[in-house]
Amino acid sequence: RAILRRGREDRRPGPIEIGDLVLDPAARTLTKGGEPVELTAREFDLLHLLMANAGQVVRREQIMDEVWDPHWFGPTKTLDVHISWLRKKLGDDAQDPRYIATVRGVGFRFLLPETEGSGGRG
Repeated sequence: RAILRRGREDRRPGPIEIGDLVLDPAARTLTKGGEPVELTAREFDLLHLLMANAGQVVRREQIMDEVWDPHWFGPTKTLDVHISWLRKKLGDDAQDPRYIATVRGVGFRFLLPETEGSGGRG
């Protein structure tokens, strides 16, 4: 049993650091520029999914299945509301996003910070 437990502990996800954000799945905490950011459980799960897939489009259906419930039949507008709340807490702007970009009709992408020599692509 100890070996099984040890194996599980070794697979615990480490913190995800992107730009000035550090998301720690084990502690369920987020810091921005070293300052804690308060998130609800749903906001945390949503941000975790986006940051874990940074740079890639995460489809609305995948978000609803993984963060809400695969059998969710409520309005998907709730996802837009939660994204809006996350953006507000991160100080992000939907029109000029720094963190979360909307991919119209598809889903959302967590943006990677531009680095020197990236050619401005992102």
